[in-house]
Amino acid sequence: MISKMPFLIEAGSIPDDSMNTGSLALARLWGGELISFSIEESPNEVICSLPSLDGLVRLRGDAAITNVSGGSWLEALAAWRIPVILVAMPLPSGHIPGAAYAYVALCKQLSVPLVGILQLEGPWKPQLRRLDGLPWCGHIPSDAIKVDLNNNDARNNTLVELHNVIYNLKSRYFHLTK
Repeated sequence: MISKMPFLIEAGSIPDDSMNTGSLALARLWGGELISFSIEESPNEVICSLPSLDGLVRLRGDAAITNVSGGSWLEALAAWRIPVILVAMPLPSGHIPGAAYAYVALCKQLSVPLVGILQLEGPWKPQLRRLDGLPWCGHIPSDAIKVDLNNNDARNNTLVELHNVIYNLKSRYFHLTK
């Protein structure tokens, strides 16, 4: 049976350190492992080799680029019906780059099971995000990796925000995979 671990896909250019930190923080709360692959690897071989575990898979690189097998990672994920979580980083102005919109549109065109999109770092502006018309699931703040998961203090805004993100993601994920 093919694993249905959701893939974290960069929707635009994101510094590797930021994506690593955000992916690790997300995986800690999601539960299970964080596995990482490069777009240079064969999508079909990677997908067939995935363990049937809980966790997340981070794909490093531009998933829309055509690879040596003649298709893109996004096309392979669509063909295998593997759920995808897009991750976008805002511009210094707080606006979301056009690449995020393009990735959402491409996922729809290819019938990729899109769980939703996350904003990585930067100021979270929910009122602007609602105007974007994108399937937002929340925000991963830059200090997310430092959060003490054992501290259940309701005043820990970052932890509360991350729990809300995980709730949104898992709700949509289970709806897609049932």
